[in-house]
Amino acid sequence: MWSYAPTEHIMQYLEAYASDPVIRPIVARLFQGVSALRWRLYVKSTTGDPQDRTEVTSHAILDLIRRPNNFQTFGEIIARGQQHWELCGETSIVLGMSKGIKYPVDMWVLRPDRITPVPDAYDFLAGWIYRAPGDSERIPLEARELLRMVDPSPIDPYRGMGAVQSLMRDLDATKFTKEWQANFFANSAQPGGMITVPTSLGDTEFQQLQKRWNEQHQGASKAHRVAILENATWTQNSFSIRDLQLAELESLGRDKVLAAFGMPKSMIGVVEDVNRANAEAGEYMFAKDMITPRAANWRSMLNQQLLPLFDPTGRLELDFDDPVPENSEANIAERKTNFDVLIAAVAAGFDVNDMLDYLDLPDLGYTKPEVPAFGQDGSQAALEGVTAPIQTPDTTPRGSLGVKIDNAMRWVVIGHPDGNCCEPCMENIGKLYRNRSSAYADYPPGEGFIGCIGAQYGNHCRCSVIKRRSQRDE
Repeated sequence: MWSYAPTEHIMQYLEAYASDPVIRPIVARLFQGVSALRWRLYVKSTTGDPQDRTEVTSHAILDLIRRPNNFQTFGEIIARGQQHWELCGETSIVLGMSKGIKYPVDMWVLRPDRITPVPDAYDFLAGWIYRAPGDSERIPLEARELLRMVDPSPIDPYRGMGAVQSLMRDLDATKFTKEWQANFFANSAQPGGMITVPTSLGDTEFQQLQKRWNEQHQGASKAHRVAILENATWTQNSFSIRDLQLAELESLGRDKVLAAFGMPKSMIGVVEDVNRANAEAGEYMFAKDMITPRAANWRSMLNQQLLPLFDPTGRLELDFDDPVPENSEANIAERKTNFDVLIAAVAAGFDVNDMLDYLDLPDLGYTKPEVPAFGQDGSQAALEGVTAPIQTPDTTPRGSLGVKIDNAMRWVVIGHPDGNCCEPCMENIGKLYRNRSSAYADYPPGEGFIGCIGAQYGNHCRCSVIKRRSQRDE
């Protein structure tokens, strides 16, 4: 039998969100970043390339995502689930089933301390027991009724383990330090000492001395008063509050929490040793190394546990929009390298359009110069049969240049030419654009035609632009 984490321990992990001033902003930034992502449904591509997928805009699972229950949005479902995952390493979402309906009709996030696994010797897991609020009822759940996502525990295959577990001793130390500070200012306002009397005191005399001392010196408003003692001596404790190095302890505790979560300082408002360059780098790393892996966990759970209930064929998949912002310095360096490679390749005789496609660079309107013909006397002569280069507009391919110009148009409009497609969108399907900027001018930011009639009335335009493969690859 596996030993599960006691309920009171899980509650301590959850309560750390409200009690620790460092854990709260870290966890908040993480679940806010994950819950803000936009999710889409796609038909999987046969090539495996995400750019070749076809988006599905109407499906039962999308209806569930748009309205997971009558009280919460899908963003709040993810936020609560991610909050539990950060604090105790596991997320549990129960699916509501209705008689006569084969799909789940709603979903709810359950507190992890109310969930108990029921192990099975042959099937690993028989199900779950949910403890209702107030301990009024125990509700059995089938394994398929509960969506689970865990940060795996190394000692328990049924439960998770979050970053807070590794910080409990440090959190306790921080708690005791804060309590000592509060008691120090509330009760004495200076370190203690020792009162020495020459003779033994009776109970009555001891209580009277203690009472008089407290009346004169206890409390922050009575700090540093001169002590007047009858037949007694006061010995000051040499220990000072400065010796505790509270600022250093607080900074060390904060850095331990940041390290446990892998959070950059700048992402929770700590600006010491932070400038614009490493702040932008921190934002980039936050999205790349923290938000994206967590969103990938949600994608795996939804595609493996929820989507098969709607699509047993496995043709569909849910995915999220990439949250990683552009790293300007890295992009500049990469673009410079690509242009250096382009110049060298064209000088070596490679086709410029082939190299633009290979390096994923926009078409710059480059035209390879014609080599002039010379007569025997060294003067330029118009030889018979040689004509000037054909000046061909980008939108009107002509002659043998047609294929190259068509390949230079690197973005194409895709849509859904059905009864719900408006006339402007229908006419634009298949239109080609030279580069991303011109395509996104009509379809910002890559989807939704600006001339769509339905969008003008608040409907979602299903058209988008994608990067197309050159004709030689088709």
